[in-house]
Amino acid sequence: MASVVKKLWQKDVVTASSENEPWEASDSGAPTPADSSSQAQKKIGIFSATAMGISVMIGSGIFSTPASILGLVGTPSMAIILWGLGGIISYGGATAFIELGLMYRKNGGTMRFLAHGYPKPKVLFAYLFAWVMIVCIRPGAIAANGPVVGKYWLYAAGDANNTGWHARGVGFGCITFVTLANIFSAKWSLRLINILTLVKIIVLLIIVVTGIVAAAGGIKIDHNDNWSRGFRGTKNDAHSYASALTKVFWAYDGFTNLVYSLGELRKPERNLPWSIGGSVVVVSFLYIMANVAFFFVVPIDVAVNSEEILAAEFTYRVFGHSVGRIALPILIGLSVLGTITAQTYGVSRLLDSANEVGFVPYGNRICGNHKKLGTPVYSLVIMYVLTLVYLLAPPPGKVFDLLVDFVQWSTWLFYGLAAAGAIILRYTRPHHPLRSFKAFHPLNGIFILFCVYITIFPFVPPKGGDKGAPYPYYLSPLLGLITTLAGIVPWYLRIIWWPKKTGEDVTRWVAEEEADDADQQKPEVQA
Repeated sequence: MASVVKKLWQKDVVTASSENEPWEASDSGAPTPADSSSQAQKKIGIFSATAMGISVMIGSGIFSTPASILGLVGTPSMAIILWGLGGIISYGGATAFIELGLMYRKNGGTMRFLAHGYPKPKVLFAYLFAWVMIVCIRPGAIAANGPVVGKYWLYAAGDANNTGWHARGVGFGCITFVTLANIFSAKWSLRLINILTLVKIIVLLIIVVTGIVAAAGGIKIDHNDNWSRGFRGTKNDAHSYASALTKVFWAYDGFTNLVYSLGELRKPERNLPWSIGGSVVVVSFLYIMANVAFFFVVPIDVAVNSEEILAAEFTYRVFGHSVGRIALPILIGLSVLGTITAQTYGVSRLLDSANEVGFVPYGNRICGNHKKLGTPVYSLVIMYVLTLVYLLAPPPGKVFDLLVDFVQWSTWLFYGLAAAGAIILRYTRPHHPLRSFKAFHPLNGIFILFCVYITIFPFVPPKGGDKGAPYPYYLSPLLGLITTLAGIVPWYLRIIWWPKKTGEDVTRWVAEEEADDADQQKPEVQA
């Protein structure tokens, strides 16, 4: 079994290293577009496709958010309901992305879905999504994950002051290391991603299995009333639930990861539904069982106070000092480091997809691989600088919660728009030749309503106000809104003003793709 997994991962390294080079370098060393006629080889099979979703979803979220979610809703029983609800809602959204992914089978994912679902005014939504992904969502997510690694490693080192600038300092070192690794060797960066993905899956399975054993009486632990209390003490504050759901979906975010590589997926009619749907089902089960394990072992007051290191507190109580307080927290930190590595590696694809459709001015200079290193040096440096701004600029305090809520606001705004676009396209393009899967409208509708909920209710004041909070309750969503709307300025300059000056239509690719799909004349297959 191990040899089979090894071969599959080695194949992924070779495939990814060859297929993520859509750019060549000129003699001057600056990246230039490769031959546009070249096509990416379709070598992503169902195993790799499913792993892409699972590996991104199992990031820092399940290790860093359960304690804060518990504090927001009041009881483990309600927290488990939210985690289960998160799985159901994510599956509803996943069906919409499957339908859209089969209709538009090119790299770019949500950006392309929004362009076809909302072509007017001048692909505004698609541009704003690309904008926030590059300047907000991706660097903000990396900056949020960095201190999480620091907290777990400092906890393992016995540092009592494992928060604040100490954790940020370790996060700074991790982000710098990962960026340099991606700059100097794409091959070794991919190997690091593969190794750390296996680590995070193993760690989560250890937590789930030991939780089951502890519940069955196989491990001696101090009993608590976490489950016997039922819903006694559950909160009923709409703002708290919006914040809690935002953190739940921080953990579930990642099921859309495959749609950014659709141009390289083999047999998409079969592999896309099974891989995206399967990854959501598997991760939902693991998340629910992990939370059951956490709260069976760790009392509520201790769990809430442990904040982002609840998993470390769990392992300490189950395995003792050597394994539980040192070894497993180190492994959990490594699993979060794997998420940072994967997020950083994907930066070049985000920029390249936006540049391919003309969204990036002077894209030939900042997108693509360096001649000597064979990596997207300039885009990695840009993303590194943006990430450090998000890492170092927020004041001391709960920077993780601030960044999670900040980046999630824009993320789920555009996910909701994309899912609604699937319904719109069902009526505007009812006979699309490549629609071989149809999302279930009621389930997709629940996903859309959820996206509306977590983009509106964070602006609703919490009961009793936000006295004692490290920052105003509205700060994170407000920053997300401002960052998103700020993209209107570059959109106008690039999409409206530039074509008027040069005569170049930067949006013609949408109509060209629709025409190409129509020319295929493939009969529609009913779901």
